Amino acid sequence: MKKYYLKLIKNFSKIKNIYNPNIEKIIIRTGIVKYNNDKNYIKYVFNSLNFITGQKPILVKIKKPISNFKSKKGDLASINVTLRRKIMWNFYYKLVNIVIPRIREFNGFKLKSLDRFGNFHFGINDCNVFPDFLPEKKFGINISIVLKNLKKDYLNFYKIINFPIE
Repeated sequence: MKKYYLKLIKNFSKIKNIYNPNIEKIIIRTGIVKYNNDKNYIKYVFNSLNFITGQKPILVKIKKPISNFKSKKGDLASINVTLRRKIMWNFYYKLVNIVIPRIREFNGFKLKSLDRFGNFHFGINDCNVFPDFLPEKKFGINISIVLKNLKKDYLNFYKIINFPIE
């Protein structure tokens, strides 16, 4: 992780180090609205995310009922994990160097996955790509990489930290 940070300081040198661009957090989430009645599935996904990330997830409940989705207030909507600091960098290293190369026919992420602030959002359909993890049930996850202190030139930032963008 230090080698990434040294590259960042070299390429984005500012007056103070606190203004250097960096990854603020990585958010991992999976939706479980369809499986709201299946407590075993929810427990399985909860424990799986705990194993994958190394941090305890939180359960997010629905705040307002939506009749089109047949959801009620208080039902479970998703399971989220927010990674910061050392755990975040460990997960990022595992994601870039181990998980992403195991995805079949992967050529790099599209630029459409970037938002206007340089944050990157993508999904993994099957968690079989994570090492040491053999899921009994298939589920997908969404991953968001949130940056801080970066107004522009985020493509160069992602190249410095070896993130695979086409």
